[in-house]
Amino acid sequence: MIKAIELDAFTMATLDPDAGLDDLEPLRQLLGDAQVVGIGESAHNVREYQQVRHRMTRFLVERMGFSAVALESGFSEGLTVGRWVRGEETGDVAEIAERGLTYGFGHTAETRRWLSWLRDQHRRGGDVRFAGLDLPAQLGSLLSAVDGVAGYLTAVDPEAGQIIDQIRTYAGKWASPHTMPAFRAYAAAPATDRDALTVLLAELAARVDVLRPQYARHGSAAGHAGPDRHGGGADGYATARHELRLAVLLDQMLRAQLHAVRGSGIHTAVNVRDAAMAETARHLLRDGRKLVISAANTHLQRIPILLGGTAEVPVMGSHLAAELADAYVGIALTCTGGRTPTRRAAPGTETGVEVLTVDLTAPVPGSVEAFLPAPGAPQVTDLRPLRGADGPQRYRNLDGYLDLPVADAFDLVTVLPELT
Repeated sequence: MIKAIELDAFTMATLDPDAGLDDLEPLRQLLGDAQVVGIGESAHNVREYQQVRHRMTRFLVERMGFSAVALESGFSEGLTVGRWVRGEETGDVAEIAERGLTYGFGHTAETRRWLSWLRDQHRRGGDVRFAGLDLPAQLGSLLSAVDGVAGYLTAVDPEAGQIIDQIRTYAGKWASPHTMPAFRAYAAAPATDRDALTVLLAELAARVDVLRPQYARHGSAAGHAGPDRHGGGADGYATARHELRLAVLLDQMLRAQLHAVRGSGIHTAVNVRDAAMAETARHLLRDGRKLVISAANTHLQRIPILLGGTAEVPVMGSHLAAELADAYVGIALTCTGGRTPTRRAAPGTETGVEVLTVDLTAPVPGSVEAFLPAPGAPQVTDLRPLRGADGPQRYRNLDGYLDLPVADAFDLVTVLPELT
């Protein structure tokens, strides 16, 4: 019976990001030799979740040797934030966060405080890197990634500019700051234009792979391998190549979504976005760093999401768990009550969706929030002993629930008493 299974748990003493970290020491044993730790949230831009993220990130960096931090935000845009964190770019944190984070993540004081702490780590001699994980421009445009690739190729392969110009022409026809208008414009574009863009991206990707030795020679002769956006040498190439890969994947995501909405069953489970974020994680791990990921719980779970109870949709966490096994640890963040941001369809508006704040109802039976004792303070619990048992079968997602075996999906869960 479940009640006979003893679960390791501990209580966080405070949410203050600047407080001491001794209360988090039990994390050391729970995380073991993890190489990647994901810190989730049931909704974005929630003060208490961001405070937990800040404190846990501090513990992982200051006491466990983690040296890379990634956010569910555009990779190309995040290069600006990464340079700022390393002290290679000046500017106010609010302006940098606004320019370098997608999905509005730069709007909150808690995220700006988190980024300022990362920059302070460098000022004190640390070597913590920041990166975005995601596809470019809130899924609404290839252009930020393509511009980054173009900047790199200007120094090492100016002839590739002809291909870049054609890509910009086709991609610019549907580019938008918002996801839904971009998809509608993409769907309305002639099939010949969509196909031409896919072919051009494939051609450029093959060219960048094939001419890599030439790029290395040209970069060495010029004293660098690209502009400051990428840096020089192998790192500069790797960054530009990954930007190009994400542009290719965004194009493929749009193609798959278009086929799916037009009735193609074989495309409904093709979750390109999460596969792309997993590829970014691999990119960030290439030099042996240990990585902290901040993303929604749904991206971090170790098992696929089920569509209609049958179709398995892999997510970032299931990719990482398949490759890293126990070296990947996912921590869900959820709550027993309070208020939460959520989304509703808003037909006729520019974005097609509205964000509002609603009161949460009491945890429903069978949920992890109802299963664990109602905490008076944030409580971190190890769910792994419940695997294979009749444990909780749902967890909060915005103001609803996602149904799946929670102990199979996450290693640890942090339950907060209330969101404000």
